[in-house]
Amino acid sequence: MKSTALKQTNRIFISFLIGCLFAGIFLKFFEVFQRDENTKGNGNTHFSYNLAVSKASPAVVNIFSEQLVNDRINSPKKNIDSIFGKRNNQIKTSLGSGVLFSSDGYILTNQHVIGDNNLNIIVELSDGRIIKAKIVGIDRGTDLAVLKANLGDRVYPSIEIEDSDKVKIGDVVLAIGNPYGLGQSVSMGIISATGREYENPYSNYLQTDASINKGNSGGALIDTSGRLIGINTIIRSTSGGSEGIGLAIPSAVALNVISDLIQFGEVRRGWLGFSINQTNLLKDGKLVVTEVIIGSPASQSGLKNKDLILSINGEESSYETLFKTFARSKPGDIVLLGILRNKEIIDLKIISGEIN
Repeated sequence: MKSTALKQTNRIFISFLIGCLFAGIFLKFFEVFQRDENTKGNGNTHFSYNLAVSKASPAVVNIFSEQLVNDRINSPKKNIDSIFGKRNNQIKTSLGSGVLFSSDGYILTNQHVIGDNNLNIIVELSDGRIIKAKIVGIDRGTDLAVLKANLGDRVYPSIEIEDSDKVKIGDVVLAIGNPYGLGQSVSMGIISATGREYENPYSNYLQTDASINKGNSGGALIDTSGRLIGINTIIRSTSGGSEGIGLAIPSAVALNVISDLIQFGEVRRGWLGFSINQTNLLKDGKLVVTEVIIGSPASQSGLKNKDLILSINGEESSYETLFKTFARSKPGDIVLLGILRNKEIIDLKIISGEIN
């Protein structure tokens, strides 16, 4: 009996080892297959994002801007100039990046790249061709600007734009731009946070640890499929260089701005007329109305102070969802709120007004 039991145990153990061996072979084959799929078309056996970069980089341009600035020059003379200083107009040159988002020459960049009192904007295309561009519209609220360049008879590919609301923390991303005027460069990182707030009432940000430096502003933040998900805008740094905290304006915000700038030359924003205090959220994260402006669209809809917001346009309420609704609403847009008041659930419809 013991001999029979021992033989049976040995057979089970041997079968287990054989199973592990085949499982290991299968997993190795699957790993190689996946690697080949990710690098298909570039002839390499190592992992690479070359396909994504090759797809997006022709649409990323270098921008050089000349701005007229007033500098105060101190005079050593003991006269009125020595008290108040002498005004002197000077030309300041700045550099940055931009993204060609249509084949007819529309370019998206940051407003701070082209600055105020602009004299001249030069665009260097991906093939080295240098042309002039003009301003279509700027939006200081989001720090975005749309330029128009005459591409002539040549055809340049425009970038494919992905919905940034689909981006998740941990996604791999690539930053393409013109750091320090060196020309087109690529860096890699991940999405460290979404919905990041930073001194901007009209846009939150995608946070990334991809290296972003001076000159990257206005350039593309893309996903691993080569699609635009953001415009690189801000470096959070004590040194002025990359320290692993870069902020990009989400593509969903940019699309909202682009359409207005092309159509009107400015952004027309909606106004709802109520507010919440982010520090006064309930334990479950629900939003409590802290102020309703008399005569505002919110007031006319019946919204009241201390109402509890349960849903916004059919989505469960959250501060990020409300922020997006405020920032992206247009005059005439309908915002649907589900609220709780005195244990009663009420549906409200707010028709957005216009910020004057």
